[in-house]
Amino acid sequence: MFRAKRIVPAIALLLFFGSEALAQVPVVGAEEVRSWMDGKRKVMLVDTRLPEEYEAGHIPGAVHITAERIRIEAKRLPKDRSTPIIFYCRGAG
Repeated sequence: MFRAKRIVPAIALLLFFGSEALAQVPVVGAEEVRSWMDGKRKVMLVDTRLPEEYEAGHIPGAVHITAERIRIEAKRLPKDRSTPIIFYCRGAG
């Protein structure tokens, strides 16, 4: 199972939403994400790492969309704005 100390959305969000979005997007820890998932809260996890990193291990249920393809693959993201989208990578933290 994939273990992460922090979920770091900054790279993917910068590419998808632009730099102005970073001021409005929180960085959440793995324990908070785990509690959402354990509490059956509907969330979407997006693993933005390289394909080989995703294949080596990822959070169960996460979809794989590399940071470079987020705009192209946006149709795979939920349209419902009440569903949190959590982007994670192997970035700093």
